[in-house]
Amino acid sequence: MSGRKVELQELSQVLDGVVEELSRGTMQPEELRGVLDVLSDFRMQLQDTLEYLLKGSSDKKEKWQPFYEYLVWENAGELCERLRRYGFSLRGTEVHERIYDKEKQQPRGMAYRILELIRLGKRDEVFFSLLNVFQGTEIEPILARAFNPVYSDQLFKTSLYSFLSGLLGPEKSSPEEVEQ
Repeated sequence: MSGRKVELQELSQVLDGVVEELSRGTMQPEELRGVLDVLSDFRMQLQDTLEYLLKGSSDKKEKWQPFYEYLVWENAGELCERLRRYGFSLRGTEVHERIYDKEKQQPRGMAYRILELIRLGKRDEVFFSLLNVFQGTEIEPILARAFNPVYSDQLFKTSLYSFLSGLLGPEKSSPEEVEQ
């Protein structure tokens, strides 16, 4: 048996073990969250690898393009959810204070400007505006991913709206919602 078949069998066994533990009720929610995060990271890595492959060779496009497009759309929901969580994680930081007025309990003018630029699909200007908001603060790579030019304008807009909904939206009602 080839090495790849053995690896796929081992992966299948690991996943079957997860399903069995979950069925028996012996798996904890944080363990399942870890499994889902690993699977999500793997799908994102596959997408990145296929994107790199497709940029390098035109003779491989026909063979690999459908897989790449499938992964882009499968990962789109996860991208939006991660961006929403990232936005929420920035609450109470300098980034949040620069874009949200706590006293007035409303977004500052910069937030409305960014929202309008997103609506217009002006990626460069949105990125520049976010760089101003993030001055001196590290930007997580997941936010930069949303600006990837391979994403459609609609996916770009949805991703950035998700990020801003986490950053500017209503407070969470329970700690479980923050962890998700």
